[in-house]
Amino acid sequence: MDIEERKFIEIVERIMVRWGYTSTEGKVYATLLLSSTPMTITELVEKTGLSRSSVSISLTRLSRDYLVTCRKRGRIKYFTASPAFFEKFLHQPKEMLEREIRPLEEIVKSMMRKYDENMKSKLNAILNDLKKLECVLELIIRVEEESECLTNE
Repeated sequence: MDIEERKFIEIVERIMVRWGYTSTEGKVYATLLLSSTPMTITELVEKTGLSRSSVSISLTRLSRDYLVTCRKRGRIKYFTASPAFFEKFLHQPKEMLEREIRPLEEIVKSMMRKYDENMKSKLNAILNDLKKLECVLELIIRVEEESECLTNE
């Protein structure tokens, strides 16, 4: 494996971890993306240096999330990765907004009723910061929904 391939795998692995996948899943996905032909679990184990069970578990999740497809020939399974960075990226603002930012805002609002003025001031600063983040995420979502350049292949 050359330097560019190793760097590619490292960066894809980091991106995948940021998006909620494990480092192992990122490594398996990146390795499959770089492969010009479908790979078996045995080939992935050899190429990545990961254990067979780790590779198998990773392939299960990656397949479930439609990042990897599996084709059977006889008793052997062959795996192929689909480039889906753009699609996964587009889900990030929506997920962050719904799963993290809005629930956190509600918790902070609830906490403001319980604390003294000094703490309320700090919580209010947090709430203002979350509101700004919410606004930016909503803008990103709107741009994604309205932009023509994102629909052209």
